[in-house]
Amino acid sequence: MRIYPKGDSALTVISDREPSRQLTHEINEFRLEILNQDMPFIDEVIPSESSLMVVYHPYSMMMNHNINEPYKFMTEFVERIIYQKKKDLNHREVIKKSILIDVVIGGKYGPDFNHLTNLSEEEQRQVLESRTYFVSMIGHTPGCPYLSGLSHRLYSDNCNYKQFIPKGSLCIEKDKLFITTTDTSGYWPVIGWTNVDIFDRKSSECKLKFGDDVILNVVDDLPSKDGGYKPCQ
Repeated sequence: MRIYPKGDSALTVISDREPSRQLTHEINEFRLEILNQDMPFIDEVIPSESSLMVVYHPYSMMMNHNINEPYKFMTEFVERIIYQKKKDLNHREVIKKSILIDVVIGGKYGPDFNHLTNLSEEEQRQVLESRTYFVSMIGHTPGCPYLSGLSHRLYSDNCNYKQFIPKGSLCIEKDKLFITTTDTSGYWPVIGWTNVDIFDRKSSECKLKFGDDVILNVVDDLPSKDGGYKPCQ
């Protein structure tokens, strides 16, 4: 792990390892341990699949907590957390949730599914459903989960046209899947849809959290909770 400054109020911890399920779980453990310290001058701890950004308030550290060198203090603090958590992780299994999500694939729910590869529709469905994915990033729209673990047989470049993408759509961005949490538009291939509320706007709670394992259960149909589904156009 390498630590770099990110402006004057944040630092980034970057791993040299290739992104993987294990690395994602380790980063999540580091994140939770930093948050558990409950330091009032730490604003956010933002994870990604191979890095972690810690946002802090240097002015508050100097004026209210007698910390004269905020970046040095934060660097040493984060290094201690990582060192200790690595020792802990060597002696126990990482705890994670495994969540089943029902999705419908193809047709009006996934207009780009049949154009991904030269595989038959049934073969593509089997490849998609056979994997266990993991949440490696949250972003793009509020609470939008990116799922790593997509088979290389289904990797896809962007579409050459922009389309309407309804909330709950299962999309591909190169080597990852993501599930939209709002109506949006873009060039991503749309391959399916779920009626599961991934993100609750009122509570800002996300059903899928960083590091969770996800299993996609392909079904023939799903009821729409809002009384109607707007197809991609």
